[in-house]
Amino acid sequence: MIHFVAADLRPVICEARTQQCRIVLVKDHGVYMLSEKGEMKNGRRSIIAWAVECNPDTVPFDDWWERARTEFGGDDFVERLDPNDAVFDRVIDEGFDLRIGADAGYLYIDAVASQS
Repeated sequence: MIHFVAADLRPVICEARTQQCRIVLVKDHGVYMLSEKGEMKNGRRSIIAWAVECNPDTVPFDDWWERARTEFGGDDFVERLDPNDAVFDRVIDEGFDLRIGADAGYLYIDAVASQS
């Protein structure tokens, strides 16, 4: 499983709730979450939460690429999530981080106590 830190994820959740749109989990050049709608800067969404293990700005290419492939397979994907799901309430209200993993048929998202 990979994980997202609550401090990075809170702004994404808040933006999605404010914009009344979904949260998007993306695997392409790294693994990250952002809101479907929101503020843009230099042609990119300005609020992005990177998975700690799959952030190309902080993890060497071979390491994040292999971890993303191991966790989610070789294909790029986009998964849309409801920002009002109770798991996101735990991030906002209790400061929980998220762990995300997948198998052939399901995406698993768990709120876990912050590792910081």
